[in-house]
Amino acid sequence: IKRWGVAQYQEELAQALEKEKSKKLKELLQECLGIEAITAQAEGEKLPKDLATELLKGGKSRKVAWAYETPFSQVHKLDGSVAEEKYLQALLVAYADKTVPGISAEAAQLAKGLHQEELAQFVSELFSKWLESGAEAKKKWVLYAFSVHGGDGAVPVLTKQLQDWAQHSRGALAAEAVRAMAFNGGSQALLQVDQIARKFKFRQVKPAAAAALEAAATALGISREQLEDRIVPNLGFDESLKRTFDYGTRSFQVYLTPTLELEVFDEGGKRLKNLPAPGKRDEEEKAAAAYQEFKQFKKQLKTVTANQKLRLEQALFTERLWNTEQWEELFVKNPVMHQFAIGLIWGIYEEGVLKETFRYMEDGSFNTREEEELELNGWIGLVHPIELSVEELAGWKEQLADYEITQPIEQLDRPVYRVTEEEKKEKELTRFGGKLLNGLSLSGKLLGMGWYRGVIEDAGCFYSFYHEQEKLGVEVEFSGCGVGYESEEEIIVYGVSFYPEKISKKPYGNVKQWESTRLPLEEVDPRYFSEIVLQLHKATASSQEQLAYPECKEH
Repeated sequence: IKRWGVAQYQEELAQALEKEKSKKLKELLQECLGIEAITAQAEGEKLPKDLATELLKGGKSRKVAWAYETPFSQVHKLDGSVAEEKYLQALLVAYADKTVPGISAEAAQLAKGLHQEELAQFVSELFSKWLESGAEAKKKWVLYAFSVHGGDGAVPVLTKQLQDWAQHSRGALAAEAVRAMAFNGGSQALLQVDQIARKFKFRQVKPAAAAALEAAATALGISREQLEDRIVPNLGFDESLKRTFDYGTRSFQVYLTPTLELEVFDEGGKRLKNLPAPGKRDEEEKAAAAYQEFKQFKKQLKTVTANQKLRLEQALFTERLWNTEQWEELFVKNPVMHQFAIGLIWGIYEEGVLKETFRYMEDGSFNTREEEELELNGWIGLVHPIELSVEELAGWKEQLADYEITQPIEQLDRPVYRVTEEEKKEKELTRFGGKLLNGLSLSGKLLGMGWYRGVIEDAGCFYSFYHEQEKLGVEVEFSGCGVGYESEEEIIVYGVSFYPEKISKKPYGNVKQWESTRLPLEEVDPRYFSEIVLQLHKATASSQEQLAYPECKEH
């Protein structure tokens, strides 16, 4: 039913959920309807002790007995008493007994009364025991228990482990790990899932991360893009783009520069190369904690800036727009995004048409190319150079040079490609036709830029790659190769076709009907056309030979 589309059966499924007595079927129906978060609280919360007893009924503790073959560290309740073994077993059973892996309302209720850092250590030990016993897929619920209760410390552990699984033919488990990570609840976890969704090279894991973000956004009633805006952390910077690290006897101020680098100053205002290691005169514990925090902070900054560069590249590609309030919330109030914003050229759009361009100045004002102050009002997005005249482009480049500003992503210097007069009426772009190159080179670059393999046909071969966004799709055909054998084959690139809808909707049973929907190149959105051609130039850059096209199709 989920594959057919839940929307048309919403009422019937909701009625079935109301009447259903089976716990497992109720969970499946809730998951299908996207309301898995319905919790036990709706029926009235039980006392934790009674809830634990109920969860262990029928000998269910057997499901987690394997984890107790070696002892766990103690976990204390908030009242200072030690949590009983049965209580902690019940928390684990709440996950082990779920039909659809995910957040457990019962476990959340039991966890409320526990010391959170000790609980994080407990689930970390559980995760280690599961790995040591071979990480059986049927016990994948451990991933969710670890992610939900493991705090920020679970994120790097899960990330490292899913990379290992992906590299060693356990893609399904790696995909499950990234889904579990999305339930962690911390912005660090969601940022990591976002990064995996954008640049992870293993195909099975990348879409799982994207789906996890979509599910999290749906649960909040917002779009995925809005969720991604919300999870950008401020990394502890204040409004003056400063963060203080206190060693007790001395402190240091760390600033974020417009080039997204860190500058460290001591209390006397002297600039230092780096944050110094704690010394004998510092308060030992305080200084050690601050120094460790700084090291973690640098790693976070690296992840955040890498993520946001990818997001801004995507926003430039897809013409993402923010209303004035959303834009100011993200790019003015967030210190990290503020530094990105001042290095870029922005546009005000009306019904998708660029009306005015501006730059966000370091003093908080908004200036036009003529350096006149502008009041923000309307929909705001990143300007693509294809939208600017030669004079406008030159003017903005000159202004950035005058202010010694280096753009955080390639914008004004971005190569621009337009449909030629000869190509306008054509339905196939042949600029890349006949290019000869290694299959892995083409595959690796296109998949890394967000493309997908076409349908896998007989003998595990595929003959196309496709890219899509909301209402546009593009497909590049080639001579074909087998999945997993790309590095062993030389391939020939064929033509490129654009479609007015997603390629994933392509009805392979009726190819002629589908081909008849191809857009004449002059009808393709200029920004989308330019960006696709730019990506194909990058993907085929290693080609040293171009055969005659379409004659090469006969080879």
